[in-house]
Amino acid sequence: MRNEALVYEIKWLLDLIYWESDKLIGKITDTTRFEERCIRDIGNYLALDDNNKNNHRHLKLLVYRKVREAEEVFKKENSIVMSSMIEHDEEGKEKEFETEDVLADVEGEVIAKEMAVLLAQDDRRKKIIEAWKVGNTNRSSISRTLARTLGGNVESHRKFIQRFEKECREKLSLSEAI
Repeated sequence: MRNEALVYEIKWLLDLIYWESDKLIGKITDTTRFEERCIRDIGNYLALDDNNKNNHRHLKLLVYRKVREAEEVFKKENSIVMSSMIEHDEEGKEKEFETEDVLADVEGEVIAKEMAVLLAQDDRRKKIIEAWKVGNTNRSSISRTLARTLGGNVESHRKFIQRFEKECREKLSLSEAI
C-alpha cells in the first residue's frame, strides 16, 4: 500500500495512467484492473530508489508496457458491433434489432422455483437444490457442506445425493410425460 502511495504523489504520472485507461475503455473488459496493476507495479519500481521518480522516460515506458499487456490479456473477446447486426427487409429498409431481455424470463424462473419446491421436501434436499441452482454439481463438495451444516457422515450425504439425483430425474421425466 505504501508503494502505491508513491505513484499518487506524482501528478503527471497518475494523469498519464488515467489517460491511457480512458483510451482502453472500448478495448478491454475492466479498466480498473489495468489501473490497479499499473499503479502497483510502478509503485514497486518507485520504492526501489528515491531517484526513480526522476526517470520520466522509464516511467512512461512502464505505463505503455502495461497498456500493451492489458490489450493482450484483458481484451474483449466476445464483443459484437451492433451495427453489424442490422438486417434489411424486402424493401431494403433497416429492420430494428431487438436484444433478448434475459430479465424478462419470469415464466422460466417461476417454473424453476415451483419445480424446486416440489423436489425439496426437507432441509437436506433444499440445500442440495440450492447448490445445484448456483451451478455446484460436485457431489463431494455438496456432501461436505451438508456434513458441516446438518451433521452426519460425508460419504452418506454423497450417496444420498446420488439417490436424490435419480429421484429428481424420474420425477422430472414423469412430469414431462404428462
